[in-house]
Amino acid sequence: MQPGKTSITQLFNAQAQYLIPVFQRGYVWALEKQVAPLWADIEDRALKFIERSAESANVPVHALKPLQKHFLGSVVLTPVTGTFGRVAAFEVIDGQQRTTTLHLLLLAFRHAAMQVNASAVPAMLDSLVRNPGPYTEKTDHFKVWPTQAGRSEMRALDGATDCLSICQQYPVKEGKLRLERPLMIQSYLYLYHACLAFLQGIELGDPVSEESDRTHSDCLIHDIRNKNVIPAVGDAVLLQPHRAEALYMALTDLVQIMTLTLEAEDDPQVIFETLNARGEPLLASDLVRNFVFLDAARRGQDVGSLYETRWRDFDEQRDQHQTVSANRYWREKVRQGRITYPRIDLFFFHYTVLRRGQETKVSHVFQGFKDWWQGESRDIDTELARVVQSSRHFRELISPDGDDYLAEFARLVRVLDVSTLTPAYLALRERYSKTDPELKQAVGDLASYITRRAICGFTTKGYNRIFLRLLTEVVASDTPAESLRSYLLKLSGHSQCWPTDAEFSEAWLSRPVYELLRPGKVSAVLRAVELASRTSRQETTWTPQIETLTVEHVMPQSWQKTTYYTLPDDDQAMIAARKVAVQSFGNLTLLTQPLNSSVSNGPFADRIEGENTVAGKRTKFLESLLLLNAYFQHNTVAKWDDEEISKRGQHLLGKALKIWSRP
Repeated sequence: MQPGKTSITQLFNAQAQYLIPVFQRGYVWALEKQVAPLWADIEDRALKFIERSAESANVPVHALKPLQKHFLGSVVLTPVTGTFGRVAAFEVIDGQQRTTTLHLLLLAFRHAAMQVNASAVPAMLDSLVRNPGPYTEKTDHFKVWPTQAGRSEMRALDGATDCLSICQQYPVKEGKLRLERPLMIQSYLYLYHACLAFLQGIELGDPVSEESDRTHSDCLIHDIRNKNVIPAVGDAVLLQPHRAEALYMALTDLVQIMTLTLEAEDDPQVIFETLNARGEPLLASDLVRNFVFLDAARRGQDVGSLYETRWRDFDEQRDQHQTVSANRYWREKVRQGRITYPRIDLFFFHYTVLRRGQETKVSHVFQGFKDWWQGESRDIDTELARVVQSSRHFRELISPDGDDYLAEFARLVRVLDVSTLTPAYLALRERYSKTDPELKQAVGDLASYITRRAICGFTTKGYNRIFLRLLTEVVASDTPAESLRSYLLKLSGHSQCWPTDAEFSEAWLSRPVYELLRPGKVSAVLRAVELASRTSRQETTWTPQIETLTVEHVMPQSWQKTTYYTLPDDDQAMIAARKVAVQSFGNLTLLTQPLNSSVSNGPFADRIEGENTVAGKRTKFLESLLLLNAYFQHNTVAKWDDEEISKRGQHLLGKALKIWSRP
C-alpha cells in the first residue's frame, strides 16, 4: 500500500480517470447530510485564505502562522492495467462518494467562475475536469466515470455549458407531473450556487434575514427540489475575481486528501471493511456486494459481466426512455417490527437466515453472510443466480401484485405481521414452482396456522424459533410440503400449536375480535372470506384491496345510545354478552369508507317517519357489491339482534373452516 497526501486540485490534475467499480453502490450523498457540510469545510478554508491575504499586506509573510489545513478524508485506489491509447485509470475501492462530489465541485466552480470577468480560473480548471488527449475510448475524457446508474448524469454535466442547461434537462415539474432530480444533479446545483454565492461574498450558512432562522443553504436546498430554474442566492452580477482565486488556492493548498494506492499483495476487501469514511453509512447489502465481487476479482473472473447479469438490477432501473437511474425500490425503507430497513437489507437478512439455518440479527447480516460464504468453496455465478432467484420470491412476498393465491397469502402475512416465516417461504419457492399443487398446500397450511392463532389470540413470541425449525425441516426434506404439515401438526400448547377446529370455532364465535385485533387484521380476515365466496358463477372474482375497505359494525358499537337495539329490562348479563357479540365476526362486515359513513348508526330495518320511508342499514347494504353483504338480503334476516349475530357468525365460520382448514 502506498499512502500519500494530496489536495483536490492535485488529485484531479493527474491525467487519469477514477473508475467507480460496477459493483459499488451508486451516488447516494444527500444535500443536508454530506454535500452542505463538505462545502462549509471548503468555504471556511477559502475565507481563511482571504483573511491571510489581507493580513499579509501589513505583516511580513514569514511572521504569519501557517494556515491550518482541513482533512477531507481518504480515497483508496487500485491501479488498472493500462492499454495503448487509453488514459491511466484507478478503481476507487473506497471513497467513491467523496471523489465524485469533489469532481462535481470542480465542474460547478468552473461554470461559476466563467461568469467572472477576465479571470484565469476557468482555464486553470479545464485540465481538472476533463482529460485531454486523443484516446481510443471516448469515455476516457471523463475524470470520474461512475457506475451505470450515474453515467447519463455525468455525461450531461460534462457536456453542459452552464447551470441553466442542467436545470432545463432535469426539471422538477413538467406540467402537473412532479419529478425528482437525481442526487448527483442536486449536488452539482448546490455546489454551483454555493460557488456563485462565495464569489459574491455571501456565506450559505448565514440567515437570509435578521427575522428568519432559515439560512441561504436551507433556501437553496428547497429551490433545488422545488423549482425548475434556481435563482441565484444574491446578485450574480457582482462577482469578485479575488474570491475566485482564493477558492482555487484553498482547493490547492488548504484541504488535504489521504490517498491509499493498493499494491498487488494488498487485500481490497479487508481495507474496504475496516476503513472509516465520513460518508453515508454502508448498507449490509453494500458490504455483501463488495465482498462477493472482490472475491470474483481475486479469482480472475469477468466482474463486469457477472455484475451485468447477476446484480445490476439491484442497483439500477430504467424508465420508459431507457434512462438509467438508481433502483429506488430496493433502497426504500420498509418496516419490520418497530424498525425500518432498506428492502435490500431485509432481503439479505432473510436470505442469510435461509442459507445458514441459524438465527441472525439484522445488524449482523454481513458477518453472517460472510461466514456462510466462506464456509465452503462456492461457484460465484451459481450462488449469485440463487440470490437473484430468491430476491424475486422475496419481492412477490413483500410487494404482492395480482390476485393469485401467492399474492393473497403475501397480503395476509403483511397484515398479520409475520415476517419471520420469510426464510421458510423462500425455501419452499426454491423447491416448488408457482403452479405446483404442493406449494399451494404448503402456503395454505402456513396461512391457516398464522390466521387461526391470530383469531384465537395465541402468542407470536415464539415465531422466530418455530419458523427457524420449520425452515430446517423444509430444507432437509424430499417432500417439503408434507414435512411442513407434519411439523405444524406436532406442535403443542397454546404457545406454538396449530389451533384445532374446536378452538378456532370457539374463538370465532365468542371473541370480541374487533377490540382484540387491529381493525386491519379483522378487515383482512373478512376480505379473505369474501374472496373465497366468489366462484365462477359471479361476473368477477376480483375483490377490492384492504386499503379501500373499512370494518362496519352491523349493530353499532354505541347501540345503547340508540332506540333501535334495546334489551328487555336492562339485563346486565345480556348487556355483557351483547358487548362481546357486537365486536365478534357475526356482527362485522366490510364497506367502502363513503358507504360506511352513509350507513352510520341507524337501525337495521327501514322505518316510517311521517309519510316517508327512511332506509335502514339492510336497504343501504344493497349498494354494496360484496357477497358478504348479500347475506343481509335473505328473507329470513328481517331484524338484527343477538340471535341473528350468532346465526351469521356460524354462517361465516363454515366458510372460515374451509379457507383455513387444519388436516
